[in-house]
Parts: sequence; C-alpha cells; structure tokens
Amino acid sequence: MPNITEADLKKQIKTRSFSPVYLIYGAEQLYVRNYTEKLVKAVAGKAPSDFNFHRFAGEVNITELAAAMYVAPFMSEYNLVLVSDAFFDMMTKEDFETFTEICGKPVEGTVLVISLPSNTPKKATLDAIKKIAAKNGSVCEFKKTDAITTEKFIAKRANTNGKLISRAAANRLVSLCGDDLTRLKNEVDKICAYSSAEEVSLDDINKLATVNLESRIFDLSDAVLAGNGEKAFRVLDSLFYQKEDPIGMLYILSAAYIDAYRARVAAECGIRNSQVAADFGYGKRTFVLDRVMRSTNRVSTEALRKSLDYLMEADLKFKSVKVNQRLYLEQLIAQLLLTAREGRR
Repeated sequence: MPNITEADLKKQIKTRSFSPVYLIYGAEQLYVRNYTEKLVKAVAGKAPSDFNFHRFAGEVNITELAAAMYVAPFMSEYNLVLVSDAFFDMMTKEDFETFTEICGKPVEGTVLVISLPSNTPKKATLDAIKKIAAKNGSVCEFKKTDAITTEKFIAKRANTNGKLISRAAANRLVSLCGDDLTRLKNEVDKICAYSSAEEVSLDDINKLATVNLESRIFDLSDAVLAGNGEKAFRVLDSLFYQKEDPIGMLYILSAAYIDAYRARVAAECGIRNSQVAADFGYGKRTFVLDRVMRSTNRVSTEALRKSLDYLMEADLKFKSVKVNQRLYLEQLIAQLLLTAREGRR
C-alpha cells in the first residue's frame, strides 16, 4: 500500500493493521507529529519497553539502526523502530544506501516508522525515501490544510478550551499569526485562557495574538505603498529590535510586492484574483491578493515594476557582497517610498 491518506492511517491505527514501513511527512507538521505519536502508541503501547522500542534522531548510527531492526519482540507483538528527523542530507553515500536497503527489507515483527515533523531533507533525498517506503509499506503526506479546515481546527480548539469563536475572528487570527497549525493551537489556547467571555472576540485577538513576521512585513509594505514613511521606518525599527533576520525580511517584502504585481497585471487583463490564486498555488492564501490590491490601488503599475527592480538589486547585493544590512534596508525603504510617491495615480 504505497500512498495513504489520513483516513487510511487512522484506520490502520484503529484496526492495528500495520505496514512494515511508514514514512510520515509533510508541510502540516502538527499532524505529522500527532500521527507519529498515535502510531507509536498503537504499535508499542503507552509505556513502551526499551526492549521493543528503539528511537533514532539527528545523526543516526546506521549499524545500530540495522541491529535494532532485528530485535525480536519481547512480551509484545511488535518491535518498533522510530527514525525521527534524521539528518539524511548529512549521511555519507554509503550510509544512505544502507538505510534504503534497510527500508527495502522489512523484518517480520518489526515496524519501521520514518517521521519528519520538522527536518525535511532535500527533494532528491526525500524522493528516494518515499520510493522505497512506498514499495515496502505506507507513505502518508500531510499537506497544508485549506482555509475551511483551518477555521474548523481553530473552532474545535476553542471548543476544547470551553469557548466559541466566530469565522471572522478565526480569519483574523490566521491573518495575524499565519496558518501554521502548531502556532495557531498555541495562540488559541493563550487567548482562550485570557478571555472571560463565552466567545473569543476580535478585540481579544487584536490584543493578544502574536503577529508573525509575514504580517509585520505586510504592515511595512502597506505603509510604504501608502507613502507613510513614519510608520514604515517605525515598523522596520521594531523588526530590527526583535532581531529578525534581514534576509528573511527582504524575502517576505519582495514576496509582498510580487503578490501586488501579479494582482495588478491580472486585474488589467480582466482576470479575477480567484483565478490568479489557482494558477499560482496560493491555496488558502487567496486573501493576500485582495489585501495587496487594496494597498496598491493608488500606485501605478510602472511604480510596482520599478520597485521590483530595486528589490531584485537588493537581493543580489545581499547574496554577493558584504553590506551593512540595516543601513541598506533603510536606504531600500526610502527608495521604495519615493517610487510609490512618484508613481501615484
């Protein structure tokens, strides 16, 4: 059984119909982590014995891993070997080939679980693991959830905390904190603990939600495009105060301008944002296009093109020569402000 769904994995856990090899991975790391824990408990029990449960992580000793695969279950139905967030890309060619050989030769009575809750290897490495795991067991990928599923997740988490939350409030939380489920879970728990009312309000979210870097960078780009230099430099100063990575800041700022340019060109061609989102794989982030259209409605298309040139130049400079990154970003923001002001339409 090669590629399986979440429902398939649930069924295997419930019926105890285990595959000899599992690969559990994907962008939705909360689900990767949770289902790995569920699978481990189902196979090895809530309090697994050291005789029947062998965990490997980080730099894996391949010889020890191979030996663990052949341990006979002691007072248990299965011997479980868990390889979690191994540094596959750091393995020697020989060690990785041995690892794939181990995956390709299932041992009766042993269940091998390869879990990637946070450390995803390079595509070629991952593809090799997926191929061998699919051939000999089950591969379950947890992709990013869509907007409706994320809203349901937030509502369910609020209910767990004895609270209600409206769809508008859930959307506001996602716009401030991003769509990572682990982060959203922690934010909902925190806000519900603070709120004294039956329902979490927008005011609760605005007061307590920890704004992620992408949202703060949007505030920066929004201020620049609106010609509000005071706010732009205030946001930039706060980002440096919080020790955000300048390269990461530049990357997200560039992405915001790319979103704006896509939305603008599409609008000029009579194409709706929903179609742009589908063509470019925005998924649940369709709202980003609507947001940037509002913030750029007074800026000309030519000004957006010129701004993208400045951002590309900054990216090349950051990667090729040593510069004072703070000073350079301040100069870049000044250039973008001037371009937006000159490009008013």
